[in-house]
Amino acid sequence: MKVSTAATLAIKNLRYHQVGKCNICGKSTIFICIDAATVRNNMYCPFCQSSSRKRHVAKLLINKVISGITSLVEISSKKHLNNLDKLNIYNTDVNEAFSQFLRFGTSYYCSSYIPNIQVGTEIREKVFCQNLEELTFTSEKFDVVITEDIFEHIRDYEKAFREVYRVLKTGGYHIFTVPCFFDKPSLIRVDTSGKEDIHLLPPEYHGDKIRGKILAYRTFGIDIFEILEKIGFETTVDFSNYLDRRFGIFDSYAFCSRKLEVGSRVRS
Repeated sequence: MKVSTAATLAIKNLRYHQVGKCNICGKSTIFICIDAATVRNNMYCPFCQSSSRKRHVAKLLINKVISGITSLVEISSKKHLNNLDKLNIYNTDVNEAFSQFLRFGTSYYCSSYIPNIQVGTEIREKVFCQNLEELTFTSEKFDVVITEDIFEHIRDYEKAFREVYRVLKTGGYHIFTVPCFFDKPSLIRVDTSGKEDIHLLPPEYHGDKIRGKILAYRTFGIDIFEILEKIGFETTVDFSNYLDRRFGIFDSYAFCSRKLEVGSRVRS
């Protein structure tokens, strides 16, 4: 989005801005609303550019994985840096708020899928070209995998979930967001049972930093929990509440899937 456009929208939505403290950069700030109808995807922190959705993921990362801090910036301090170095974290996003602070760890990896680059190629230090359906990382490498609004765009999403399961250590977490209906089954937009896509509904595209727009194959539904359970995950969903607003988390939800012990897996 152009700076001039964002500024215009920020002024238009001035009454929706909120004061709080960012749980990523740690700054006391005013969260900037540019679209009151989709605050989950904006309410930007002007310091680290994080959105409400990203701060919700940060909330789960802090609560489930990294103890003793209230914002991710603290992890880069000498007091906590050793804890970060002990964690293998894979984030399927680059050049964003998390990377500003987690990249100081020796075991923090990022990726982006770039069609004309060989999968597995290290684009720059610890930034790889990866396809979630066929990850090139070794099995049980990571303590945490982070994905944000990606799986609705993956053709074979079950294969991708299995790949995330494979690269996670036992007890590790997949913290992720996807658009989801919690009162009905998944909405299948495209039939992917054959080699060619067959559109069942008018195509829906979402914005993408690399390709401009990207096709949404589905909107997940309540059956996502059964799908993940069969793979071997124990999954919970965290809905934002009134107290979360102090960290700029509004009208949001985020999933947390824990990789179970092999003997605890639910057989399909």
